[in-house]
Amino acid sequence: MFVFTTQNLKQLPLRTKIGLFLATVLGIALLFLFGITFLVIALIGGLITMVASLFRGSRSQTRPLDDPFPPHSPFQKPPPRRKLDDDDVIDV
Repeated sequence: MFVFTTQNLKQLPLRTKIGLFLATVLGIALLFLFGITFLVIALIGGLITMVASLFRGSRSQTRPLDDPFPPHSPFQKPPPRRKLDDDDVIDV
């Protein structure tokens, strides 16, 4: 059985304390560096996308007249569907 007592506990040497402090600071600095790098890359990507969309110009949206899935806004009511006369479903 292991019993922990504080009588034979030595203090950490100064060299170990400094090493732990430097390792902690280095770890936090690396996390900060990677986070800032990721943020800068995301901002550059967003800026490139915005500039590309500005220079793209307007594109006319053409779609076939018989498009089964016409685009509509989620806030608008979808257009009513046409009921076919030769529907084979039997209504009871």
